[in-house]
Amino acid sequence: MIDLLHHLMTATDYVLDTESFQMKNEAYYPLEWTFFGASDPTMLLTWDAERDRIRIRFEQYALFLGTLEEHGLKEEGLWNDHPIVKLTTSRFMSYVHEGMGTNRVNSERGMLSHYVIRTIEQEFHVLAYEDPTVEDLGKVGDTGVRVEIVEEAE
Repeated sequence: MIDLLHHLMTATDYVLDTESFQMKNEAYYPLEWTFFGASDPTMLLTWDAERDRIRIRFEQYALFLGTLEEHGLKEEGLWNDHPIVKLTTSRFMSYVHEGMGTNRVNSERGMLSHYVIRTIEQEFHVLAYEDPTVEDLGKVGDTGVRVEIVEEAE
């Protein structure tokens, strides 16, 4: 099976749409998204049962930065073609280091990376020391329940 994170970081014909986002009070995975995904955006817009469900979790030291708009930064020229991008340096990362001092926090864990998760509607930004855990949750229509339609007897 193909590594799903690698797929999302290299695909240009795949689109995500947010199903849910949680900032959990959990020991290891405090940031968790569930996304619908498809290579055809129409599948997401029409709620097609064949669209994928994907869970992305970031480790406990990850820092959710929200969107660029929340920080008053312009998005011009920052659009990416991949659902997930991993950057070792970025203008946004420099802005956060200067304003929040993130380059001095937990520095014994290694280097922070800037992850950008692109959805149909917006981009989310996260700083993390480790790659996120990405899980394939199957197709939306895969409920494990078999539905059988029975005609009523007269």
